[in-house]
Amino acid sequence: MVLRNVGQARDDHTLEGHMRGTTWVVAGTAAVVALGSCGGGDSGGPNGGGSGFTAKVDGVSWEALPISIAANAIAGLPGALLVLGTDNSTGSSRSITITLQNISGPGTYALGVGSDVIGGIGLYGEAGEGWITENTGMAGTVILTTLTADRIAGTFEYDADPGNNNNVGGTRRVTQGRFDLPFTGTLVPVPANVGSEVSATFGGDPYNAWSVNGLLQDHLGGAGFQFSSSTKEHGLSVLLSGVTAPGTYTINHMSPVRSIGAGRNGGDADHCCWGGGGSALDVGTITITSLTPGRVRGTLTATLQPSPGTAATTPLVITDAEFNVGIQ
Repeated sequence: MVLRNVGQARDDHTLEGHMRGTTWVVAGTAAVVALGSCGGGDSGGPNGGGSGFTAKVDGVSWEALPISIAANAIAGLPGALLVLGTDNSTGSSRSITITLQNISGPGTYALGVGSDVIGGIGLYGEAGEGWITENTGMAGTVILTTLTADRIAGTFEYDADPGNNNNVGGTRRVTQGRFDLPFTGTLVPVPANVGSEVSATFGGDPYNAWSVNGLLQDHLGGAGFQFSSSTKEHGLSVLLSGVTAPGTYTINHMSPVRSIGAGRNGGDADHCCWGGGGSALDVGTITITSLTPGRVRGTLTATLQPSPGTAATTPLVITDAEFNVGIQ
């Protein structure tokens, strides 16, 4: 359910969208990752023992050639970095690339998210074919344990689906990923209003947003707060008219309007749509824990009725919802 005045979730026009072919260009840098190509690299990880960059792909061991490894900040993009390498041990070039954005240091970051969300994407390439994490918000995880001026270390795993020009098909499962590498470049500081996160449980199923947009105004342009978030299949949105300070606010379909919506327009009965002011039987609360000009944080719970004219037939229970929304 997308609110008025909040931009629609973007399709493939951002960094992740431009990386769905078999040659990937990392926006804002001169680094081009061509499958099977090699770049400069160190002779091994900082702590010794191999290249310092290993994983399994569909159960088959993978280790980057030292000369193929790059681990560096991406110039011009807030909190953005990449780690990449290529393995030729099977007789075919197999490349792994991880990009993150809007990060400031060590932490756990989702893969399969857009460039306005805190996290990144994972890619895999083999013999000129490319795979990429889908826009589910939950295609994988990177755990950064170390990020300093000269070293990066962590673990990762993700599922990558065929890119736009892939002729092979199938999902590639990257597991047991580890890197401990020299790091170059300076991470661009993340402005206070850049990068967002929205997560929840929908009727027992986890939700983590791929795209998030937030505004400090209501649907009529007056005082308030609203955000819209989505993945390729689902969505979660909030509208709070007249809200300018932290507090707990109950769903209200009369003035001032306070509503929660869920679903992705055009989806089936499991994905579209609920709430958004369509029923006086919706119940729930939104708690704003922090509200500044650049960012709003909070939690919510709700039981939402099916929206009229959509595929949904039963109420949706939303629990464990948290939002951390940068205001653009």
